[in-house]
Amino acid sequence: MKVLTKKVSQELDTAQIENAQKYNEAAQGAFSENTERARKSDWKIFEVWCDEQEAISLPSSIETLVAFIDAQSETKKVATVKRYLTTIATAHKAAGFENPIQNEFVRLSVRRISRKNGTRQTQAKGFNWPHIHLALQTLDDSPRSLLDKALVCISYDTLCRRSETVAIRVDAITFAEDGSATVTILKSKTDQTGEGAVKYLSHTSVDYLKQWLDFAEITEGFVFRGLNRWGHVLPKALSGEGVTRSLKRVAQQSGLAIENISGHSTRVGACQDLVTAGIDMPAIMQAGGWKNPERVARYSEQLQVKRGGMAQLAAIQRR
Repeated sequence: MKVLTKKVSQELDTAQIENAQKYNEAAQGAFSENTERARKSDWKIFEVWCDEQEAISLPSSIETLVAFIDAQSETKKVATVKRYLTTIATAHKAAGFENPIQNEFVRLSVRRISRKNGTRQTQAKGFNWPHIHLALQTLDDSPRSLLDKALVCISYDTLCRRSETVAIRVDAITFAEDGSATVTILKSKTDQTGEGAVKYLSHTSVDYLKQWLDFAEITEGFVFRGLNRWGHVLPKALSGEGVTRSLKRVAQQSGLAIENISGHSTRVGACQDLVTAGIDMPAIMQAGGWKNPERVARYSEQLQVKRGGMAQLAAIQRR
């Protein structure tokens, strides 16, 4: 994370500059690329805003932070503003300054926008198996369709986030005699140290995976790779945005509106399907890599409402 700019560095003493630089060096490789990218972007947003307001970003005054929070709350979600504050706090601690986010006036400002805007986040639309199955029956065998079919099935079975999906390599897959397979996910958002998790692949997913690997002539390296306009396989791994585009193509083929389809949709849909099937909570948490049931409840809340007290009462009352 880049903490210092020319303007700011002039106002810091040598020890603070060295602290920030040491932190930058120590942080290299300690976080995922997505986390690093987000932190750099967050700090840039704060830095640019401070320049526009002719305020100092590092160290930031409490008044500046409160004004920044209020300004961002007009267009940003509460979760996004909180992420900005985490980045700002890290920058201050790295330079040896007191963490301004812990100030009570800043905390009150966050509470104020939380009450005003609410903390509920927009959820990706669940891409459930019935829609995936329908799309699989209608997609052709063009290069892009072969990629799409394999990717949507693997994403669904593993409940992987898109960054985890694109990181899957051929040597992480173990094929079984019964037609199924397992894939080892070496790193994830909740497993940055690489302890790894083994995921199950159904025989249907394996069939489409093998079709893609055979066509693409992939025997090692990344499983999912991009295609150029002529349908030729590119050597590098598919991007996260490529996963989203692929899932949207499959969703559109099944008749779904694609506005809320994202790289997270198969994860949400698989969770919902697990709940619908009556799979027990420990098994669902294992499949999705969740440490607590809160996220499962969030993904399946619409299903749970239909099983709730009033839904049961309405059924008894036949209304």
